[in-house]
Amino acid sequence: MRVLHLIGAAEDSGGILAMLRSLQRAPALREWRHTVWVNAAYRETRQPALDYRYSRHLRSECDPHLRLAWHAWRALGELRALLQREPFDLLHAHSRGALLVAMMVATRWRRRVLFTSHGRGKRTWLYARAGKLRRLYVVPLTHEMARHYRLREDPPRIQIISACCADAFFSAPLVPPRFTPAGSLPLRLAGVGNIVRWKNWDLALRALALLPAPDRRRVKFTLWGPVVAEPDARRFAAELRRFIAAEGLGDQVELAGPTNAIGEAIQAADWLLHPTTNEPCSVGLMEGLALGRPAVVSASGGSVEIVAHGKTGLHFAPGSAEDLAAKLGMILRGEPQLLPPAAIRESVRPRSATCVAEAYARLYGAILGAEPPPPA
Repeated sequence: MRVLHLIGAAEDSGGILAMLRSLQRAPALREWRHTVWVNAAYRETRQPALDYRYSRHLRSECDPHLRLAWHAWRALGELRALLQREPFDLLHAHSRGALLVAMMVATRWRRRVLFTSHGRGKRTWLYARAGKLRRLYVVPLTHEMARHYRLREDPPRIQIISACCADAFFSAPLVPPRFTPAGSLPLRLAGVGNIVRWKNWDLALRALALLPAPDRRRVKFTLWGPVVAEPDARRFAAELRRFIAAEGLGDQVELAGPTNAIGEAIQAADWLLHPTTNEPCSVGLMEGLALGRPAVVSASGGSVEIVAHGKTGLHFAPGSAEDLAAKLGMILRGEPQLLPPAAIRESVRPRSATCVAEAYARLYGAILGAEPPPPA
């Protein structure tokens, strides 16, 4: 059985492609052949390799929205030509640009198509409209996302299925954290994610700057992730570097860039720091918990469903550098009494690639069972 994943990504970064890499190796989907439709500018930089098809017009994101709609309309013609050359049993869309293509496939071609929403967009009306289309199956990642888009769970038409992290994170050794409040080693914090403004990495730096000097000297924050190839992302990265220099945080903060050894990077830390407001369902966050590391997260979005306050991590008030600094102070004093690393790992076991792939295999079967696949 062949699945064409409509993404339109222009670069090999972010959680969607990480999730697809994990799912294609999971037992429940191993017999399905997965092909990824990306933008012509795309170049693969991560492993394992995926099977690609390329589009001149499909975009994952694009502003203004009318330009994105124009590209989606042109991509629809490309998709028709692609399907004439290669038969695919199922179309699975994943990005905002691909959603527009999926809606046209469902309404104009009267073909069933699946859309997984990985983002928390502002145009809630668009997603609410998508949820009402007869032949469009919609997957929000969390209950919070479903509420945001006014989608009522009604399997298989509308079904909540989490993002996932690779099974390898659940079999890796549970390395004990080294920090103790009375010890001499620093509290090592790790951030994982693209360097883009909406990730709020500046909030983490402002919180560190608010700590009393003795506490600040006991913290080491390493941020792992690429600077996305967008002008604002480059400006944001420059702003972070200027803030680090201006506040004298050079000994506390390292912008380490991308890594293909994210497991080792997380295991080298004591806690994950995830300051993003309304993050839908962070793959990096789940990877950290699967390795037994607690996380301090914004009390918003899908993070509150992934991290249990006081058990597998801490929540801080969204957007508040002051409250984040207060939570870091609690950690430095050893106040949180959390679950042991093995229990932290088990808290995200249902979000492993194996479990999520089983949910998608059932959904794929339900969609294809509702409508015979198109002839070869």
